This record gives sequence, structure tokens and C-alpha cells, in this order.
Amino acid sequence: MGLLGKYSGFRALWTGQLLSQMGNALFLIMGLWEIQLRQPVLLAGAGLAMTIPAGLAVFGGVYVDRMDPRRLMLWTDVLRGVAVALGLVALMVPGSLMAVIIALLGINSLGYALFQPSESVLIPWLVAPEDLAGANGLYSLTAQLASTVGSALGGAAIVALGVTVVFGMDLASFWLSALAILLMMRTVAARPRTQATGEAPRAGFWHELTSGFQSLKTLPGLIQLMPIAVAANFAGVAAFTMFPYWVRTELHAGALSYGLIDASFAAGLVLGSLSVGAFRRWPIRSVSAVAFGLQALLLGAFALTSAPIWAGGWLFVAGASNGVGNALLFTLFQRLVPDALRGRVFGMLFSLITMANPLGALAAGVFLHVLPLWWAWALMAVTGLGLTAGILVWMPKNADEAPDARAAAAGA
Repeated sequence: MGLLGKYSGFRALWTGQLLSQMGNALFLIMGLWEIQLRQPVLLAGAGLAMTIPAGLAVFGGVYVDRMDPRRLMLWTDVLRGVAVALGLVALMVPGSLMAVIIALLGINSLGYALFQPSESVLIPWLVAPEDLAGANGLYSLTAQLASTVGSALGGAAIVALGVTVVFGMDLASFWLSALAILLMMRTVAARPRTQATGEAPRAGFWHELTSGFQSLKTLPGLIQLMPIAVAANFAGVAAFTMFPYWVRTELHAGALSYGLIDASFAAGLVLGSLSVGAFRRWPIRSVSAVAFGLQALLLGAFALTSAPIWAGGWLFVAGASNGVGNALLFTLFQRLVPDALRGRVFGMLFSLITMANPLGALAAGVFLHVLPLWWAWALMAVTGLGLTAGILVWMPKNADEAPDARAAAAGA
């Protein structure tokens, strides 16, 4: 947490995103509850609205590279706030609630197509290189805290305050986030953007999109690790989609145990995210490889246990390993990718990961009674070992250094 006191711009961004994502969690809980209560068949449409627009991050990344990511984030929050305000007005039309909720879920997802690549570019601007890993761990904590607190408050808010007030709270969260970004812009100047080495002079949108794809081939380790990372996310979504059924049939436990065991993994993620800064003196490449290897072994142990208390313990430590490994791998990617290409590269990565989410959930349903229940946990373990091997084999040993430092060393 010392980073929040050390960097005022990072503190403003972190606080704004915590508030914004809590508002999103409140709205999501309210929206899905109202849909299943009134027209359950529309849940599929809500799911598509939440996933398909976010897959456009590959295109959003091009705009991030062409423009000031700070301004993109500011206007994204402003426009999403305007959309929620218009949604409040539209509620005056009888029978409009379902359409408004699904439309706003889609607009929010579309906003992430710009927001997530912008964050990947912006965080290295806000903190010193030696604090980047800790900043990524702390920043990832916002989603975990927001989801936990926002989801818990969402159910109570529906009962105690009503749908209209939840809309208003979501609207306020976007405006507060925009204000925080504006404060961040006043304390941190935009970094001058430069063309990547060997890249043609800036041309049109499609030229930059295709040049981003071509540049991936020159980035050591990144293109090879992408498929493994996507497969790991696919397996994780499938495993946790089937998780309630696993707890009931394999652990022979009830709803209370399900909640506690699921919470143990989330608690581990929080601990891992908070502890990333403790590894700043260690080689990031080695620590991230060890973290993913440990996670793989723990998930294998979880799949073999039948005692709920042991299952919760394995998942807690696995979650902590996942929190550390993800933050450090993200830091390695940021350091490997030149500043001029970060928007496109991370936009592509977020698009691929987002597309894996509905596929993982679909696979969980399709194979529920076809394959053994442990198939998804086994795939998570295998992909974890794959990430360990891939980081050690494909990531350059000087990946801990910034691109400029590596270039200087290569030319020496």
C-alpha cells in the first residue's frame, strides 16, 4: 500500500477505478437479478452483451497507441456515465428495464475495450520501473475488492434502495472515476510517444492494426506464451463454472462450504496481489515461473482431495500463487513491449482472453456429464506448468529490464 502514498497519480487512478468497478459490480448484480426474475431467457443476451464488445480491445489498442491514453480513459468514463444517465431517463418508458440493462451492460463492456489497453500503457508511466510489479499487483486488487464488496452490497441495495437508486450509484461511480482520472492528469504529464524501432511512419488505422500483428513476431516469448495464457483462462472459467457441482458431488458438501471454499481462492488472490511488491528484489522471470508451477501443483492436489477443509487450503495457496504469477507475468509483458506498441499488443491479449470466457463457460455445460469433472482442473494444472516452462524457455534472461535498457545492452 506504500505505492499509493508514493505516487499521487497512481493513487488517483487506483482510487477512481476501485469506485468505478464497485459501481459496475452493483449494477451487474442488480441487472442479472432483475433479468432472471422477469425474463430469464434474456440472460443469454446479457452474457453476450458483456463479452462480445470487450473482444474489440484489439481495435481499441490501436487508438491507445495513436492518442493520449489518459484522455481516452477520461472520455470513456464520461460517456459511460452519460449512457447510465440516459438509461435512467429511459426507465420512465414502461417495460423498458430489460432493454436498458442489456444495452448498458454492452456499453460498459465496449468501454473496457478502450480502458484495459489504456491501463496497460499508463501504469508504467505512473510508477518507477522498480515499482512496476508491485503496482500491477495492487492495481489488480481493485477488481477483486470491487467484485467482493460490490457483489455483497448489490443484493442488499436491490432490496433496501431499489433499482433506480442502483442506477444512480453506478452513474456516480463513473463520474467519480472521471474526476480521479482528471486529478491524475493534473499530476502526471503525458509521456511523449515514439514510433517503435523499424515501424513505418504513422499511417491509417488499419495499417497500425496490421503492423501491431507483425510486431508481435519480433517480441521474444510473448507470441509463444499467448496461446498458453488463453488456454489457462479458458480452463479457469470452465473449472469455476462447474465448481458448485464439484463441491456437491466430489466434496459432498453444502452451500455454506461452497461459499467458504470459493472465498478461500479469492482471499488467496488478494494476498498474492498485495505481496507482489515483496518480490521486487528477486528476478521477476524466475519468481513468476515458480509461482505458476506452484499453482499447478496445488490445483492438482485440490483435484485429488475429497476433504472440504483441505480443498479450501489448497485453493487459498493456489490463489495466492496465481495473484503473484499474473501480476509478474503482466509486468514482464509490459517491459518486453515497446511503449509505442503497448496499446495494440495488450488490446490483442485482452481480446483473446475475453473470447475464452464464454467458450470456457460453454464447455463446462457441454462436457458436464461427458468428461470427468476433473478435466478442467487438470487443464489448469497443465497450462500452469506450460507457463512455467514457457517463461523459462522463451522469455529472455534480461526480460526484467526495460526495452531501452535491453537495446542499449545489445548495442554495447
